[in-house]
Amino acid sequence: MNLDFFVVMSNLVSLFVLIAVGYLSVRCGVLKLEASAPFSAFLLKVTLPCTIFISLAQKEYDPAFVHDSMIIIAAGMIAYPGMLYLSRVLAKPLGVPEGCRGVWAFTCAYNNCGFMGFPIALALLGPEGLALSVMLNITFNLTAYSLGAIEIGRDNPGHKAEGLNVRSVIFNGINFALVMSWVFYFGRLEVPAMIAAPINYLSNITTPLSMVIIGMALARSHGAEVFTDRSVWLSSLLRLIVYPLVLCGIVRVVPLGSNPMVGAVFILIIAMPAASVTAVLCEMYHGNMAFAAKVMFIQNILCIVTIPLVCMLIG
Repeated sequence: MNLDFFVVMSNLVSLFVLIAVGYLSVRCGVLKLEASAPFSAFLLKVTLPCTIFISLAQKEYDPAFVHDSMIIIAAGMIAYPGMLYLSRVLAKPLGVPEGCRGVWAFTCAYNNCGFMGFPIALALLGPEGLALSVMLNITFNLTAYSLGAIEIGRDNPGHKAEGLNVRSVIFNGINFALVMSWVFYFGRLEVPAMIAAPINYLSNITTPLSMVIIGMALARSHGAEVFTDRSVWLSSLLRLIVYPLVLCGIVRVVPLGSNPMVGAVFILIIAMPAASVTAVLCEMYHGNMAFAAKVMFIQNILCIVTIPLVCMLIG
């Protein structure tokens, strides 16, 4: 597999232009910052499920893809807990202050699979890349809302967590779309044209909408201290550079099967910035919200440079 440098840069520049549109729309008063909430809800509950469903439901059945899916799920089940544990161990010797070590470890280990990972995988690696990234996201959901939530809760042991709504984690639009796509994929059913057409229309909105939402989030005011917090930069170093490079080296030594697309998707998704769900879990488990906001702000800016570099390694 070969990712041409100029093709990668062209696609990424286009995506980051959309981020700039979201940022400037808020800064210039075209959109209110509060609009990001309904936009995000529409993305998570409507357009992203449509993208997930159509990426698998219209894919021709291939036993090799099923095999590749099992491999990338297994890789994720090792990588995410491994990164979280290593980050937790490193927090103290790296001088991360108490009270934000849990959030710090979480932002080092967990990445933005949905808002940024899916659109970029689709833009750079096509429908197959998106389909495999959806499979990897299964391991993200299984571990982020359990092990990750516990880690964030360590920052405030005296507080009682609000409690994770298990129903909302399991019974949501994304998981429903995933299950329905499996029904159509494994059942080798054809999606009726009159249903496939509007789903495709909505699916096409996902990438531009997700990038605009990220831009709107970056428009939130941040003081100069965001650029002087050493722990923020350490988190960004691990999340955006160290972990992708280490895992890329491991995948080169121990390939994830015979299909190079599996390794490419795995490393590309791992290279995404901190997960947007960090803020939600901080609310539930009384994590350090201010620190989480600084990390997500810096990482979303830095990934403009780091993602193309990781793509060159994949290629």
